[in-house]
Amino acid sequence: MGFNLSNGHHQEQTRTLVAFGPGSQVSWQSLGDSVMGGQSDGVIDCFAEDAGGFHGTVRLDNGGGFASVKGDLRTPLDASGWTGIVLMAMGDGKTYKIGLRNDTDRSSTVYQYSFTPDTDQWSRVEIPFRDFIPTWRGRTVMDAEPLDTGNLASVSVFVSERQVGAFHLKMKNWVLY
Repeated sequence: MGFNLSNGHHQEQTRTLVAFGPGSQVSWQSLGDSVMGGQSDGVIDCFAEDAGGFHGTVRLDNGGGFASVKGDLRTPLDASGWTGIVLMAMGDGKTYKIGLRNDTDRSSTVYQYSFTPDTDQWSRVEIPFRDFIPTWRGRTVMDAEPLDTGNLASVSVFVSERQVGAFHLKMKNWVLY
């Protein structure tokens, strides 16, 4: 389903990758630092037809320090005809990461992009696929294959780097451009 997303200068034809309202193609699963004994938590919820929030608390207890959510697409998406992802976001001063995977296995390579959105207004976050960095368990994978945009299977949102305390990231639908 296409629609126009205005960036203030011109309009581009787009396709929704992640929708937060009714009919979402993504089912979110919390994947915090509990995998290593930590006690951080994070969830995604919808608060408007086209907007959602990623919120929770990062704690350093028991070796923790990050919170994340992963959403598997109902069917893998061929995004090879697109340049990247654009979304509107409003944050709390913390740095967040968007992740893409070519597999639904949470131990597979995740391609990440870091951003720090404005805190007092919606900011446009435009992420070319070429700017996603391959990582595994938070470390850059130097010899990884490039992201296969022809087979996007899973999306993620992270708050990491031991940014302790409550967090809240508001996002509008993610679209391909």
